[in-house]
Amino acid sequence: MGLPCNHAIRLLKAIARLRALDFSGIGVVFYEDLAQLPHLQLTKDEQKPTVAGLTGGDLASQLAGISVMSSPLHDGFHFVDVRCWQLTHIAQFISPPIPRDVDQRISGTGARLMAAALTSLLPGISCVGLASQTGEVHLFRGGVDVAKRE
Repeated sequence: MGLPCNHAIRLLKAIARLRALDFSGIGVVFYEDLAQLPHLQLTKDEQKPTVAGLTGGDLASQLAGISVMSSPLHDGFHFVDVRCWQLTHIAQFISPPIPRDVDQRISGTGARLMAAALTSLLPGISCVGLASQTGEVHLFRGGVDVAKRE
């Protein structure tokens, strides 16, 4: 699966274990380069979150903490740079391109799941992970859910 994706699956499982009763689910893009991924901040400019504003605990605790319905940062995807294993962006809308043959390559339902699978096809993206409200973990690499193999 590769080192970044091995770390990613462990992080997602830790988040799933730490989830609160009002956990909204989470999407995390693990990347080396974001040049091919269109994205934008979901919060208003005056409320633009900073990664530095997240304090306390490890990465799993921080991400689980902002992934509750009462947090204005729970929506969208969060980005982790796999070269330094640092959270770099939070609450991002992503808009991956849709390949012509997507119906033959990717199956699944749900907007977050499809966005994760499509984003995982892009150059510079190591993998894209999800943890659902119920704690189910998905990890897409090259459009395939490699968490199912774990």
